[in-house]
Amino acid sequence: MMRVSAGIIRRGNGRILICQRGEGRHNAHLWEFPGGKQEVGEDAAACLVRELGEELSLPVTEVQTLCQREAEGILFTFLTARTAHTPVLTEHEACAFVQPREMLHYAFCPADTAVARQLALSDPPVTELFWDFDGTVMDTYPAMAGAMVRAAASMGIPLPPERSMTLMKQSLPDCAATLARENGLDAEELLRRYHAQAVLYPGDVLPMPGIPEALEALTRAGCRHYLATHRRAEDAMALLSGCGLDGWFTAAVCPQQGFSRKPAPDMLLHLMERFHLPPERCVMIGDRPLDMQAGRSAGMLSCLVDGENRFPQEPCDLRAASAEALPGLLFPGCW
Repeated sequence: MMRVSAGIIRRGNGRILICQRGEGRHNAHLWEFPGGKQEVGEDAAACLVRELGEELSLPVTEVQTLCQREAEGILFTFLTARTAHTPVLTEHEACAFVQPREMLHYAFCPADTAVARQLALSDPPVTELFWDFDGTVMDTYPAMAGAMVRAAASMGIPLPPERSMTLMKQSLPDCAATLARENGLDAEELLRRYHAQAVLYPGDVLPMPGIPEALEALTRAGCRHYLATHRRAEDAMALLSGCGLDGWFTAAVCPQQGFSRKPAPDMLLHLMERFHLPPERCVMIGDRPLDMQAGRSAGMLSCLVDGENRFPQEPCDLRAASAEALPGLLFPGCW
C-alpha cells in the first residue's frame, strides 16, 4: 500500500496551512494538508520534511505524528509541525493559513476531510447543542402539513400535501401568508383553522429516525442539549416525554415565553446567557434555513439536517443527511 505523509503545519498564532491542489492533478482544486509520498525506507516525519522543502520551500520544526487514516487505497500519516516561514508555491494553485474553524468552509480531499473537521471542532471542543424541534428532533411535519391541507380545504383551497410541506418548511407564518396572498384569503383565519387541526398529543408522533441514538451518543461525547422551538415549550416536552426523550434536554425555550421567533437569535442568546455558554462551543441544529440564520446571528456554528436536500444552497457550517450522521459529523474520531 502506498504511504503518504500530510502535515498540519501551524504558525505561532495557531493558524494552520492548507493548500489547493492544482489543475490536472488527482482531486484538482480541492484543499489538503501538504505533504507527499514516502520513499522506500523513509519514515513519515522525514518524508514530510523532505516534501515540504521540495514543494513549498518550507522548513518546519517540532514534527510529531498525530494519526493515521486510510483513504482511496492509500495510508495517510498526519503529522503536526511548526513553521515561521512563508510557503513558495510550485505545484499547488493556492495556499492559506487559516484558523481551525475556518476549515469548515473549504472543500478538502477525501483523505483530509474528517481530519480538518475534527481540528475545526476541537479547538475549542463543541459541547452545547441547540436543537430545533419540529422536523429535527420529532417527525411532526407530516401531521402539520396534513393539518394545513385540511385548514386550506375548509376555506376552499385545494392544497397538495407536498406543496404544504414545502411551504411549511420555510415557516408556518410564511406558508399561511403565501396561501392567503395567492387565494385572496385572510391569513390569520387560515392560521386559526390550522391550529384547530394541528393539536398533537404524546404518542401521536415519533422521533426523527436516529434521534434517540444520536442524543445518547452525543451525550456520551460530553454534549448538553437545549431546545429552541416555535411550539409551546411545555407541549414540546410532553411530546418528547411520550417517547422517553425529555430527560436528554437541559432546557427548552419558545416564543410564547416572550422571545422573538427564529430566525431571530433571541431564544439562543437567552440560553447562552442563562447557562453561561461561550458561542464557540455551541451548535444550532435544525432542518430549515431560519434555524441556520438564527445560529449565525447568535455567533454559534450551524448544522443543517436536510435529508431531502430541500436547501442545497443554504449557508451552514455543517450539513448532515440524517440524525444518524450527527455523532460522526461532530466527533469524527480521527485520533
